[in-house]
Amino acid sequence: MSILFCMVRTRKFDPSSALSSVVDLFASKGYSETSMEDIVQATGVSRYGLYSAFGNKRELFEQALERFAEGMGKKSFLRLLEPDASLQHIRTIFAERVQDMCCIEENKGCLFVHTAMELAPQDDEIREVLQKFMGRMSKAFAVGLESAKERGEVRDDVDTRVAGDLLTSTMFGLAVMGRSGFDEATLNRVVDSTLASLAG
Repeated sequence: MSILFCMVRTRKFDPSSALSSVVDLFASKGYSETSMEDIVQATGVSRYGLYSAFGNKRELFEQALERFAEGMGKKSFLRLLEPDASLQHIRTIFAERVQDMCCIEENKGCLFVHTAMELAPQDDEIREVLQKFMGRMSKAFAVGLESAKERGEVRDDVDTRVAGDLLTSTMFGLAVMGRSGFDEATLNRVVDSTLASLAG
């Protein structure tokens, strides 16, 4: 107990800031191509410090996934759960994500796209994490669409659950397009077309 207490007292870095750096690194390079030495250099934290705070590379990666999920417009998605959610709120979520995807200066990539392509096919635990996250996103979209539908913004014949899945797949498809070099205007046209197909 006293040893653990001393470790916490003597830690010289901010775990939250370090984890944010790790998220960017994994999003840019993927899991397999990111070494512990890369993580040490990106965070400025020793291996001992990283292991003490986060555990091994796999445990650190799982925490990075959770942080990335939280950062994907969490507040904006929660807004969709409110009774007055509208198509404009959904459009705002896409606008925020498209702008982030096309930020050349940062070029962070999408950690979920990397993970889905690299690890999910052979890793049941990671696949389950991704499916749960995408399920939550689809449900939030569906709830927001239902609210918009009640006010006539969405066509009466639209199945909001299916449309929620459509918007989720569009979100991740945009991430792939952004990573492939398509510009912001192109991605926004995809968003406009998708939302127009649902509008009343």
